[in-house]
Amino acid sequence: KQVDANTITLGDESTIDYGVAVWAAGNGPLPITLQLVEDLGKDQEDEQSEARGRVATDAWLRAIGGHGEVLCFGDCSVNPNAQLPATAQVAAQQGEYLARMMNSQYDLSPANEVGTTTTVFPPPARNTDLPLRLSDQIAGFATQSSEYAKPFQFLNLGILAYTGRGTALAQVSLAPDTPNVQGKGKVGNALWRSVYLSKQVSWRNRLLVLNDWTKRQLFGRDITRL
Repeated sequence: KQVDANTITLGDESTIDYGVAVWAAGNGPLPITLQLVEDLGKDQEDEQSEARGRVATDAWLRAIGGHGEVLCFGDCSVNPNAQLPATAQVAAQQGEYLARMMNSQYDLSPANEVGTTTTVFPPPARNTDLPLRLSDQIAGFATQSSEYAKPFQFLNLGILAYTGRGTALAQVSLAPDTPNVQGKGKVGNALWRSVYLSKQVSWRNRLLVLNDWTKRQLFGRDITRL
């Protein structure tokens, strides 16, 4: 309920004296997310047993109950049928997926065909006036249809964790259905740094990061701005 300088107050008003408090209870949804869940209505409410305060989406990252007008990605949302970890890697891929779909001008809220009685919301429909992207052509060949957008698919690129003093833990996936490349200590640090550099948006950023790493190795960490 409350943490003071020397005591922790629990929900039943009892207190615990402490010297060091470590908070490991996780975090909860933001008020704006809870308000959006409420505004999306009963369809969204029915999914909350799995979503647990997050915005439930379909396979195309459209909020359930939003009729294709609300898109959600990152750790504020979840697909109840294919839950993913709340990591930056997932959010980045979801953002790229939605950007490609909007750039291709997919119709995110297409109408059901006349005469159909299904309540399932149709997938985003392709704008036939625009040429197909190569990735969409490949997906269309695999699914035998290029009329609709392919669902979001997460590609796990691995797990990286810097552990200090020039060491790290790394588990990198080179291709689907292949063994992961694992490393720890100095080897893990080399893997961590190589992936970190490859994810920079430009060669300028890569050179700046390399310069910072080199200065820190030679002169130690810069604490002048702390």
